[in-house]
Amino acid sequence: MRRSRADVERYVASLQAAASSPREKSMKGFFFAKLYYEIKEYELAKR
Repeated sequence: MRRSRADVERYVASLQAAASSPREKSMKGFFFAKLYYEIKEYELAKR
């Protein structure tokens, strides 16, 4: 599935807003990194 950076950022923001606890947000970090890596945003994936 092809995504743009704006699509990924919008998706990440919506998931972070829906997360109920800081622990839940941090658990999704690897998933967020994978999304950024797939769109070749390597610096954002490192964060």
